[in-house]
Amino acid sequence: MTSTGAAAYRQAMKSRMTSSRRWRGGAGLLLVGVLGATGCADDDSGDGAAGSTTSSAVAAGSQARAGVASFEDSFEDDRNEWGVLDDPEFGSISYEGGDYVWDFRGSVAHWLPDVLGQQYDRGELEMLDVVVRAEATVEEGGGVVGVFCRETPDDDAEWQWYEFVARDGYAAIRHADLEGNLEVLAETEDVDAPVGRPIAIEAGCVDDATGVAQLSLSIDGTPLLQANDEDPLGNGVAGLQAWTFPLHEPMDVRWHEFSIHRPA
Repeated sequence: MTSTGAAAYRQAMKSRMTSSRRWRGGAGLLLVGVLGATGCADDDSGDGAAGSTTSSAVAAGSQARAGVASFEDSFEDDRNEWGVLDDPEFGSISYEGGDYVWDFRGSVAHWLPDVLGQQYDRGELEMLDVVVRAEATVEEGGGVVGVFCRETPDDDAEWQWYEFVARDGYAAIRHADLEGNLEVLAETEDVDAPVGRPIAIEAGCVDDATGVAQLSLSIDGTPLLQANDEDPLGNGVAGLQAWTFPLHEPMDVRWHEFSIHRPA
């Protein structure tokens, strides 16, 4: 897809939503046609990045610990304005039985609560140093699920973020953007997260005293990955993330809870 075609697609998707901020927050799911064309989905290959750490060394590492919660959602309803979607081509997002349910057939879903998006737009959001937690069950599909932090403007892709994702046999910390570009900062294949079993994902995004971002990922309370970024992203919104694998295969995810904490 050409850049002109991608821009037209984004504008068409934006016009279908009642809130421009919700479109931006949910751009990942709405942009599955654009992102699918890039071919940038989860990949088991790659050597990771310099300065990254996998599970054996992380156990004694400096993973951020969650302190007081600054935002919590048990997904009883849409009070935090994550939004719902029912699209015959790309899938649906809805609330069901206390879960936030994603049933999609694209490449990526990147979703944030509009109440936090509005705070960011007004310059009132302080989420530079956070620990983001979510519990989810992948009911179908071989893709990754997780959380993201520090969604901030990008020079060439409108928005960028750090994402922390996992599936059975794979997990990664990555720098991603709205055009589907992925830079792996740390990854491992030592993950036990079978389809149908709930998993708890916890991600730390904390700058140290020298201004280096300390990024960490735990699954079910076990430290798994650590990475550093000497050119860190700035203050931005956190939310939920998923990629299908293989691309465009159906994926059903039930999110049970989501929270954002100050580091302890």
